[in-house]
Amino acid sequence: MVLQGLRLAAFFAGYTAVGATGDWVVEEWALSGAEPAAYVVELEPSTQMAPARTSDMGRRGDRCDYYEVERRATMAASASSRLRVAAGSGELQVEGRADLDQVRVVGSVCASEEAYLETLQVTVERRGDEIEVRAHYPDSRDRTRRSGRDVARIDLVIEVPLNMAADLDDSSGSMYVRGLGDVRIDDSSGSITVEGLNGSLTIDDSSGEIEVRDVSGNVTIDDGSGDIDVADVGGSVRLQDGSGSIRAVEVDRDVIVERDGSGSIDVRDVAGDFTVQRDGSGSVRHSGVQGRVDIPPKKGRRGRGN
Repeated sequence: MVLQGLRLAAFFAGYTAVGATGDWVVEEWALSGAEPAAYVVELEPSTQMAPARTSDMGRRGDRCDYYEVERRATMAASASSRLRVAAGSGELQVEGRADLDQVRVVGSVCASEEAYLETLQVTVERRGDEIEVRAHYPDSRDRTRRSGRDVARIDLVIEVPLNMAADLDDSSGSMYVRGLGDVRIDDSSGSITVEGLNGSLTIDDSSGEIEVRDVSGNVTIDDGSGDIDVADVGGSVRLQDGSGSIRAVEVDRDVIVERDGSGSIDVRDVAGDFTVQRDGSGSVRHSGVQGRVDIPPKKGRRGRGN
């Protein structure tokens, strides 16, 4: 525990990385008697073009063929803490771990212009019981397209204590979530994979495939387009979908499809009721439903009850 009288202590650690001219990186930590409200991790940008490096936390997806730096930050977390993430363009991975009592963040920054690196930042702030991780991007007015592709991306890997609740806001890029408590996801585009939640899950998504596995509570999904695949749910499943197939299996309570625009529906092994309130086009199949089945009649419907 840092003494209350210590107002500010900081140290810098620098190291050189691969490359003919070297890639100098500096990390800064600030410690005080009362834990500061925010840690802002500032790293000097790479002076050369470099391929992506693999972080020791998690996995990396898209290769970076442009300018690249890595930003890291940590913050202590309590049992009542809730994670809030405001991500932008890039991959997002959030994982709960039993051996952690803090939030650890690694941001892998990729930019087609070296000038973008200064504003591509990651901050971690405490707001009451919430710990907010935010990715900061350059103003669009400062982004001048000089080549065929304009790139400004931050891939985030976040590790938190096991079963921490989380609100995740993301604009684009794939998302992988595991080992959390109650989770709310607001996503524009990109695939979403969620597994091993000790709580309920709510997803509001515009486009992209959604895969959900092993959730102890209820699952609620409102999706614009893309396939939905849900399995092993301890509560009820409630779905709205514009287009794409729906699959729900091994659900301990009810499965309710409130609205389906187009695409097939396949429901199996449900301990409660199976209800379709509005269905546009596509077959509806079900088996192993222990409760009531209520599907609106539609001329030419095939596959019902198979």
